Amino acid sequence: MIADISPAEMTAAQLTQFREEGYILIDNALDADTLARARAAYEKVQSATEQAWRDMVQSGVFKGGYGHGPDAHTMGNPYEHDTVFLDIADNPRMMPLVEEVIGPTVQTMEIVAHCHHAGTNAHTAWHRDWPPYRHPQYVLKAKVFYFLDDQDESMGCFSIVPGSHKRDEDPPRDDFRDEKLEQMPGMKKIVGTAGSAILWDVTLWHTGTANVSNRDRRILIYGYQPFWVKKWVNGLPPEVIVDWANTPRRRQLMGIHAVLGRASWDIKGVPYLPEHEEMVKAKRF
Repeated sequence: MIADISPAEMTAAQLTQFREEGYILIDNALDADTLARARAAYEKVQSATEQAWRDMVQSGVFKGGYGHGPDAHTMGNPYEHDTVFLDIADNPRMMPLVEEVIGPTVQTMEIVAHCHHAGTNAHTAWHRDWPPYRHPQYVLKAKVFYFLDDQDESMGCFSIVPGSHKRDEDPPRDDFRDEKLEQMPGMKKIVGTAGSAILWDVTLWHTGTANVSNRDRRILIYGYQPFWVKKWVNGLPPEVIVDWANTPRRRQLMGIHAVLGRASWDIKGVPYLPEHEEMVKAKRF
């Protein structure tokens, strides 16, 4: 578990910034103990997956998101190695902010550890994660990126065009790529100290620049969506997730059983927790 730290409840100014610019930065999103645990776990995952990554790079056939290839090592489902990554998904410092922009039926859709290596090229072009779907109150997907180290503009940092989530058109990626990548009008490089995080709308135009420093850029990536978006469509959640999700709220956060949503959304192949059964009986659907 993460220490019982004070939640970072969203202020009116932050909510306005998120709606107008599509992102907010949060200092000290991870307490010192959790940050240390996350770094140790990250290094364990990277060590366990590095040979497979190197073999893939040598083969020249690149598979996987977030630029997984010669310029970035993407480590999916790191919770299979250490449950600290699940604890961070339920970070009390960040969850009130996530719920403010996603809504009360929030679930975690993805957990990824990511390394953009020192001295490597940009690992992705300008893009948005999907079309600019809009809801009058909530966003349909937001992500949280946690910085595991102090990051500056030379480290191939995550970059956005603030306010671009309001645009209908996609970024003109062919006009701003390779040596012109950083000429995108309105571009902002996101930097921060170790333990800080950015919460952002995935319809923002974004990219990752070349890492010209001598330090790897290490981040943790969490994606959040409403519970009604089906997650475990190809089967049941892994046992490590079911075991970790030992409260109704955690069951919802892992896309298993909804606390506030309809019972018809729930995964019936996982038994309800006793306290969750009473909630289900009270639901109409």
